[in-house]
Amino acid sequence: MAFTERDGVDLYYEVHGEAGPWVVFAHGAGGNATSWWQQVPVVAKDHRVLVFDHRGFARSPCDASQQNALHFDADMIAIMDAAGVDRATIVCQSMGGWTGVRTGVIHSDRVTGVLLGNTPGAVETPETIENMSTLAERLAAGGGLINQAISAEFAETFPERAVLYNQISAFNTVAAPNISDGSAYFSADEVKGASVPMFVLASDLDPLFPPALLVSVAEAIGAGSTVVEGAGHSTYFEKPAEFNAVLDQCLAEWSLT
Repeated sequence: MAFTERDGVDLYYEVHGEAGPWVVFAHGAGGNATSWWQQVPVVAKDHRVLVFDHRGFARSPCDASQQNALHFDADMIAIMDAAGVDRATIVCQSMGGWTGVRTGVIHSDRVTGVLLGNTPGAVETPETIENMSTLAERLAAGGGLINQAISAEFAETFPERAVLYNQISAFNTVAAPNISDGSAYFSADEVKGASVPMFVLASDLDPLFPPALLVSVAEAIGAGSTVVEGAGHSTYFEKPAEFNAVLDQCLAEWSLT
């Protein structure tokens, strides 16, 4: 557990694992470094793992005016530098996709690959523009992010885990991320031009970034994709075995490049 400072913000991070290639996990707006409890022990068996709290989240508090996604890639590099990470695979959930895509495009030499979990990241297409234009309205209509971050089916089947999800999110007392600033986005051609391997994971019950949207993003950037059945917006939390299996396949493939 450690901190590094960038642009006046203290950024919290943790390192797990003893040896192997680096894997960095970038959480979504409902999470923080703690969210990856079902991934870290598995991946850290043969990788070094870096988890962190995005600026404005949990142990990395900052003013809302400083929480624009334009900061995310520079924060990522600062954290990687502090942890001694030369190059890594970035695993993203929702908001974390802005971190993964921006870092992959701007700092392609530092990124082995990007797994986009339930997120289009900072990829600008006609479909993502349309989806983002209604996202705030859909969130409000559904009772806010936490009420839509996991599926109703999951909450009914695993009420204790639904409580845990809410408790983890409750540590984000000052989080107000801005992922709608158009200047934080890249065109599909710019993403492809970075030549960083990417893979998109969607789920059939996701109301925020539906599978049709994410499959279209994957096609636009020349990435592979898969749709996990029976999961909502937080596949990593609801279906960890399926999520981890996809990640394992990506790590095996990208280790050969």
